[in-house]
Amino acid sequence: MKLTTYRYESLEALEAFLTKTFPPDAHLFIQLFCGNTNHQILQPLLECLKSQLSNSVIIGTSTTGEISSGCIHTSSIQISFCHLQKSRAKAYYFAKADFESGQKAAQKLIEKETRVCISFAYPFGEDNSENFLEGFNSVCSHVPIAGGNASDEFLFSDAFIICENHIYTQGIVLVGLSGKSLHVNHKYSLGWIPIGKEMCITKAHHNSVYEIDHQPVQAIYQHYLGAKSVQNLPFSAMEFPFMKICDGMEVYRSLIGVNPDGSLLYAGHLHEGDRVRFAIGNIEEIMHKALLLQQAIDKKPTEALFIYSCSARKVFLQEHLAYECELLEQIAPTAGFFSYGEFFHTAHHHQLLNLTTTVLGLSESDFIVSHTATSKPEVVCSTLKSLTHLVNVTQHELDLNTNFLSQYKNVLDACCIVSKMDCKGVITYVNEAFREMSGYSYEEIIGQTHRIFRPSDADLVVYENLWNTIRQKKIWKGITRGIDKKGAVHYLQNTVMPILDAKGEILEYICAHFSITELVLKDQIIEKHFKDELTGFGNREALFYRLSLHEKKQLLILFNVVGFSEINDYLGYDVGDALLKNIAQFLMHSFQEHLDVVFRTNGDEFAVLLSHYDFEESLLMKERIKKIVHELEKKVFTLYGYDVLIRLNVGVAQELGSKVYRCAHIALKEAKRENQLIVFYNTNHALKKRTTHNLQIIQKIKRAIEHDRIVPFYQGIYDNAQQKITKYEVLMRLMEEDGTYLSPYFFLEQAKKTRLYEKLTKIMIQKAFAYLKDFDVDFSINFTKGDILSSSVKECLYETIKKYQCGHRVILEIVESEGIENFSEIIHFIHEVKKLGCRIAIDDFGTGYSNFTYLVKLDVDFIKIDGSIIKAIATNEVNRMMTQTIVSFAHKMGYEVVAEFVDNPQVQAILEELHVNFSQGYLFSKPSALIHQASV
Repeated sequence: MKLTTYRYESLEALEAFLTKTFPPDAHLFIQLFCGNTNHQILQPLLECLKSQLSNSVIIGTSTTGEISSGCIHTSSIQISFCHLQKSRAKAYYFAKADFESGQKAAQKLIEKETRVCISFAYPFGEDNSENFLEGFNSVCSHVPIAGGNASDEFLFSDAFIICENHIYTQGIVLVGLSGKSLHVNHKYSLGWIPIGKEMCITKAHHNSVYEIDHQPVQAIYQHYLGAKSVQNLPFSAMEFPFMKICDGMEVYRSLIGVNPDGSLLYAGHLHEGDRVRFAIGNIEEIMHKALLLQQAIDKKPTEALFIYSCSARKVFLQEHLAYECELLEQIAPTAGFFSYGEFFHTAHHHQLLNLTTTVLGLSESDFIVSHTATSKPEVVCSTLKSLTHLVNVTQHELDLNTNFLSQYKNVLDACCIVSKMDCKGVITYVNEAFREMSGYSYEEIIGQTHRIFRPSDADLVVYENLWNTIRQKKIWKGITRGIDKKGAVHYLQNTVMPILDAKGEILEYICAHFSITELVLKDQIIEKHFKDELTGFGNREALFYRLSLHEKKQLLILFNVVGFSEINDYLGYDVGDALLKNIAQFLMHSFQEHLDVVFRTNGDEFAVLLSHYDFEESLLMKERIKKIVHELEKKVFTLYGYDVLIRLNVGVAQELGSKVYRCAHIALKEAKRENQLIVFYNTNHALKKRTTHNLQIIQKIKRAIEHDRIVPFYQGIYDNAQQKITKYEVLMRLMEEDGTYLSPYFFLEQAKKTRLYEKLTKIMIQKAFAYLKDFDVDFSINFTKGDILSSSVKECLYETIKKYQCGHRVILEIVESEGIENFSEIIHFIHEVKKLGCRIAIDDFGTGYSNFTYLVKLDVDFIKIDGSIIKAIATNEVNRMMTQTIVSFAHKMGYEVVAEFVDNPQVQAILEELHVNFSQGYLFSKPSALIHQASV
């Protein structure tokens, strides 16, 4: 490869040069750099080249300056002849420099051995080279493209490109260089430094920019560069390009023109959203970069250097530009031009650059020849360098602070309702949260005062205090109530702060508002939830909440108004309601030294909670409570013309924390049970002992459940007709830790007062059914009213019956002594279990709430006469008559009869005489854990 440059003077001289220098069949890559744009001169020149060197490839461009053999020329025609010995060149012209043409070029031009492309583009068409590069890149991103946009000495009217012997004023020309041994080295040099703040392109189209930071683009130049910068555009501001980051590298955009509409034209795209900064050229830095450029090029084999440099660089560097070209000429022959934008290839992308010198080094040889750089010319610009550094450091610090402030603003906007107002209170700014809360548009709010949100009944003292505070340059904090556009009420926690200028004078006020509406409404709901609507005092929930606040010792008095429902029934609800209010007021005045102590916990029950009194004087308090209770019972309430006296049951206890309620409630129940006026839990030792015993029993049941010590026993039922045991009743037992068994008589009542009873029933169902599945006998199991009303117990029963398919053997004994109520639920339950094949027995009949009427309503199969009647049947004629009546009624209704507690032959003989169907008792069977042991 050999590069020869030639300055065109005349056609005759050119013909002589070509004849002397190149054989006719030489394969040359020819570039024309035309500072002279006279087509009448150029066209014959091109015809001459094409006729004498028919095997050559020709491209060219108009210029703003020509580079040849390390020298810079103006208004000349420089021709570079690159003699290709091992490589080949191929040229294409595309009438449009758009994305699609870029794709087509890549598809046509790129071959397996293509190493580089050189391209010149017309800069002023509707399409532009940047779109072309993007299209090319979409197909082929690994082959570099060098070259640039045609230029024309800043006339912006005479540019053109050349392909072969044609001159074009549109489109793009492209040459591909291919060859196995072709070395390519593509580098660039810059030396411009970004300066000042970062700005955002807010309105742009292709290469034209209209607005930056929502301001007219010329206003931005005038603001930052001064008024003179816009007096002779583009030349007055050409040396201050914009810098943006693209594909990880700094890309600069030179100002090259002014559009008729006032927008500015740049040598490359600037898109809306691009972040840009002004830049300034530093000659010392540019000289240093030129030296680094020479070193980078010198590291690879180089036989020819093509320089494509920016026109603005030529204007700015002037005499210093020669140094850059001289350095490169020391490595290899140079040729090139000054463009309106340079093509460069980054790691994986083709870029259009400005203000750069791009250099393409080519070689068909593998040899590297090192060169020594010439001395760098003296450049005195240390002041500019220092000032640039100062400005950028200051701007960086300002950017950091601005970034922090921006983040603070974002946080404030995200969590607060924000507004600003001037010194007169006129709103100048609100954030989106304020607008949403108020319901007004920005236009409706800006220019108003905050009075438009103030309710008519607002406390004006609050606002007087606000203005007095902030006018003294102090921060005001407080809660206000506001009304939105729809009339809804909002509660706001406000902070209003004066913003001061450098002299300490107030510029404006910033207001941060937190909506506490939800909290206020919740407090109102909670207050309502904790308040008894009738009396206005605390309710049951309020009492339990107060008890949960701490675990210290407290005294609780529970009052029950005896027979209060009769007052409602006979005197009317108005009298009853008035009485309850008067009782509450009486209690409040009686304990007036204690705040928030009175609660109405139920329809006819009150509580007084004393948390702050001297427990050392508990004896005195006890006497005082007695006195107040007696006074309340003696007090005559005159209501709606009636004189009303009340009777009371009162329970009193003092304990730690919430335990006090349980103890006071036990005392109240004891007072009701014994019909006493007042019971003090702490001094009633029998009551405390009974309570302790009950708690111990409950703990014993819990441990037995945890350790699987609840077991079923079985007692045989004797068929008086068949003279043998044909059925068994399942009975519950609690196995003690020592192995003995405890009868339900000793723990069942305590279990029924807790949720433990349901667990016991389910254990009996599961264990008994599992054991009896292998015995062909009927068996009965007790079901209380609570069991029938429990969904979980019923579900356990249904699932177990279905599991063992034993419904036809199961008899469910409904305990009659509890009183059969909830008829609809019980009838539904009986209907469901009978669908499963079960039978129903009424247990303990003859005691408690015995009623023949309800038996008719229930679809039962057995009546079990209570043992208390059967035991005395031989000695008590009344018991015998009762039994005879029950048996007669049962048989007429089709029920079978079972007699309980049969323990001697004399009783059994009478039962047989009365035609009782079955007998159950120790005479025939004792309860046992195993069936064969149960039979006597």
